Amino acid sequence: MSTVQTIAFFLRGKVGGVELTPRTIGFSLFNEFNRQVELFIAGSERGKQNETHVEVADGSYGLRVTLAAATALALQPDLARLAREDALGEMDPKRADVVSRWQASARRDDGYEYEIRPDVEDLPRVLLTRKTNFRIGAVVPWVTVEKYLFGVVEDMGGAQRANIHLRLPDTGQTVIVDASQDMLRDQSENRVYRRALLRVKAEQHSRTGELRNFRLLAFEDYSPSYDENALNAFADQGSQAWRDVPDAVAWVRERRGGR
Repeated sequence: MSTVQTIAFFLRGKVGGVELTPRTIGFSLFNEFNRQVELFIAGSERGKQNETHVEVADGSYGLRVTLAAATALALQPDLARLAREDALGEMDPKRADVVSRWQASARRDDGYEYEIRPDVEDLPRVLLTRKTNFRIGAVVPWVTVEKYLFGVVEDMGGAQRANIHLRLPDTGQTVIVDASQDMLRDQSENRVYRRALLRVKAEQHSRTGELRNFRLLAFEDYSPSYDENALNAFADQGSQAWRDVPDAVAWVRERRGGR
């Protein structure tokens, strides 16, 4: 099979009885569709698509995307899976979410129609209409797990929906952990802006490892037994010792005989 190089995305329908075209599409719909196309292309990689180029294509409102080589290789297997309407559970979760949103949009009374058209004949031309049924099939990608999350509590509480905003130190990402109001009310110490270790229940994607839908089970005792100042001093010493090595990983691999 040839590698996909360009892929076109089309949005068809009417707004207020007027056919969608590059001249008639509303600004909000324009932004929403373009963003969804970007999410579909990037998938869970979430990187900036600086090497991906876009032009407006003929046919209602359409985008024709020229893919970078690495993006094309990552995207092609999911394009092939779309030959089956029950394959969303086997796809990258970000791409599957976009397809699910387009399918839901197509089923509305005034729903739009969507098309994904790769430039490779071996890959399917995908149409999403009110008659199609793209869905998760027998493969259930999300499984329930228990995890420990360590981070800084940035916010805690909520009148309608109680939750905790926890900033993870390794990525800087803030995750929202649902909690019961009773559990938060019963905390004997103020945990906001302090480090905490949370035991949570979540859903994890079986292929990508992505986590979602966090639910607090308990706060765990967190008492670091190391001297943070001493640890920082050792880190500074290590930085000085390695300052003349441009790639530490390559250096170690070479010492191990290339392994």
